[in-house]
Amino acid sequence: MRDTILRTIEGVHEQVAQSDGGALADDIPALTRADPDHFGIVMVTADGRRYEVGDVQVPFTVQSVSKAFTYGMALHAHGEAAVAQRVGVEPSGEAFNSISLDPSTGRPRNPMINAGAIAVTALIPELSARPRFATILDAFSRYAGRELDWDREVFASESATGFRNRAIANLLRSRGMIGDPVDGIVEDYFRQCAIEVTCADLGVMAATLANSGVNPITGDRLLDDANVERVLAVMSTCGMYDASGTWVYEVGLPAKSGVSGGVVGVLPGQFGIAAFSPRVDARGNSVRGVAACRKLSSAFDLHLLRAPSLSTHTIRRSYRLSEAASSHSRPDVDHAVLGARGASVLIVELQGDLFAISIERLAHEVVSTAAQISTYIVDLKHTGAIDRSTGRLLRALATDLVADGKQLLIADPGGVLDPSVLAGIEVTVTASLDLATLICEQQLLAAAGRPDPESTRVELDAFELTRHLTDHDRARLLPRFTERRYAAGSVIIAQGDDADEVFLLAEGVAREVRRRPDSGISERMADLYPGVTFGELGLLNQARRTTTLLAATDVRCFVLTRAQLMQLRSTDHLVYTRIVENLLVGAAERLRRTSQETAMLRG
Repeated sequence: MRDTILRTIEGVHEQVAQSDGGALADDIPALTRADPDHFGIVMVTADGRRYEVGDVQVPFTVQSVSKAFTYGMALHAHGEAAVAQRVGVEPSGEAFNSISLDPSTGRPRNPMINAGAIAVTALIPELSARPRFATILDAFSRYAGRELDWDREVFASESATGFRNRAIANLLRSRGMIGDPVDGIVEDYFRQCAIEVTCADLGVMAATLANSGVNPITGDRLLDDANVERVLAVMSTCGMYDASGTWVYEVGLPAKSGVSGGVVGVLPGQFGIAAFSPRVDARGNSVRGVAACRKLSSAFDLHLLRAPSLSTHTIRRSYRLSEAASSHSRPDVDHAVLGARGASVLIVELQGDLFAISIERLAHEVVSTAAQISTYIVDLKHTGAIDRSTGRLLRALATDLVADGKQLLIADPGGVLDPSVLAGIEVTVTASLDLATLICEQQLLAAAGRPDPESTRVELDAFELTRHLTDHDRARLLPRFTERRYAAGSVIIAQGDDADEVFLLAEGVAREVRRRPDSGISERMADLYPGVTFGELGLLNQARRTTTLLAATDVRCFVLTRAQLMQLRSTDHLVYTRIVENLLVGAAERLRRTSQETAMLRG
């Protein structure tokens, strides 16, 4: 099936691709050879899943997007205090190639303009055994998760026309912000800008910043948390040049752009975003790239000041219906059917406040299991707030599931989901996970030809307790049972009574309830269907009843008293032993299922 997240990004790409505003950057002549119609968008989650649309494998030079990553390298090599002596962190409000130095210190205003970026490049160690640019290229390759190269033609073009950058570098040298040789530093800066990447590479590089400095594909750590925070802070205020204020106001992501058409954005802990389209505006920002990021921010509610810190454990747990059942006790033949067919139903429990990344994780779970699953149950019991974009994405996911022939049930006991979110879509919303599970069980049993339990009649010789006995054994046991009928609402077993009888439920539905010792309020524990044996544990250990059994409908039971069982022991000891063994096996299996269900449904 189509992925909901990818479909949303495809929609953004389709809308933005209609724009043909802007022009190819011409201050570096080699950039004019780019195809102006190229356009790609990539989103990479902080744990490494990729969503790619368009021209994401087209190579282009990284240009000023590189500034964010070399700034991180300088922080890593020298520490924040040393870097702060050479470059500030204040927005300049001026163009990327402005000569913007602090009049009192001579420092460039920030590392995202050319003056600051040249000062930062100078801070990358230059060693005889390892040239400065080799260190930069290696780090960028580690960010991208593959070996990168650089474009010699673009470098030569920048070098041949880079008079202003050389002037800036010499001015920095005059103020003591960089050392000699100045030409070598500027040439390395040009090479740095000429490193060749794809939009897919930039997506992984951005996701590395989103993942606290660890490449989510390779697991390689490039920066520590503190330096990631510093890089993102400067990207937030300075990364889009003199459009940075508007960008933060409208898009709200730490970002960096380059005149070759690349844009990266980072939502810490969630996504790295990259867009590429060569046409740029007067400020040097990709027209389509900026528009795409603006629409993605709106579609996924990515604005940094609106997005909370989100646990990576959005999915509390997921499991098949074959691993857990509703609180309805059934005959063994029904449990066998559910064990065989329940693997086609996936239960996904979500937790915490839900945001775009939450639905991304749910969508990934759905897509990765779609081949084996026909029905999904999403449990919202442990969730909190659901924001607008999450509601839209959940609706899109539900639409995709239904269109793909899947069934979706949502258990919403707290009523956190606005009913309008799923209006008009064939989705079942229930008040509990137990009810959603029951609906699926009934469907699976009906598909297997099992009768409706409320209309089922089970005769005495068809119960698990009796049907495996020999004719000889049945002839001695069955006459000892008596038949009893209970009107709906009447008590079959009362909590606290002596346990002196075992019941075989032949018709109707019995309901097990337990009185809470703290409040005295009775709560429903389970419903029992025809074919089930109950009361055997208390009978065997001569204890008192720990729960009450009520007749939820009119009920018919076969009842064996302890007195009859003891009489059988004295007259037919072998038959008695086989009956007790059957009772113990049945009770042990019921307890096993109950323990499993309790762990899955109420843990």
